[in-house]
Amino acid sequence: MRLLHGKPLAEKLRNRSRERSAALAARGIAPRLAVVSVGIDPAANTYLQRLAAHGKKLDIAVDEVDLAGDTPERQLVATLERLGADSRINGILLLTPLPGALDEGHIVDHIVPAKDVEGMNPWSVGLLADGRPRFVPSTAEAVVELLKFHGVPLRGARATVIGRSTVIGRPAAYLLLKEDATVTIAHRQTRDIRAVTKDASVIVVGVGRPGFLSGDMISPGATVI
Repeated sequence: MRLLHGKPLAEKLRNRSRERSAALAARGIAPRLAVVSVGIDPAANTYLQRLAAHGKKLDIAVDEVDLAGDTPERQLVATLERLGADSRINGILLLTPLPGALDEGHIVDHIVPAKDVEGMNPWSVGLLADGRPRFVPSTAEAVVELLKFHGVPLRGARATVIGRSTVIGRPAAYLLLKEDATVTIAHRQTRDIRAVTKDASVIVVGVGRPGFLSGDMISPGATVI
């Protein structure tokens, strides 16, 4: 069994980001990311702390915009629009999932596409689906970049993506298509998922169920993330 280690790729990407940040600073531009949270939970809070720490190492300011869990939709929309109009803010990240009373599909419409670092706005999604990605959900992008970094063959490969979320499953499928893989998306309504996964040389599991993919569902030599 071969493990795909992520640390070497992460270091490479950090160095690239550090160089880009320095280039912007040389032009008098101070990169600034606004992270918007609504009723933040412990897991999201940990993620936010790590994000701020990485930003500091890369000379990227991270502004935390914390809203109460009972914030009305119109206030969240107004906050996103204000950040979109603020010339000091270069990127906007909305932490999800949002509280159940909020319509995420409507709210992401109000993230300015030019600052939509997580690729949530329908404009960003459309470009990705059209094979012209600009901003892409980071987890999905990390999956494909890790495969490419380790030289896993993608062109012509049969790839199965389990899960169809807008955060991992669908964007990962679009990115794999861009790499000329033959992609199948499996989900809870898929009949005989085992037959689909056994036919794949690359399997991406994007479901929140540990142990969902068992050994008898994987062909010898397949790469699983």
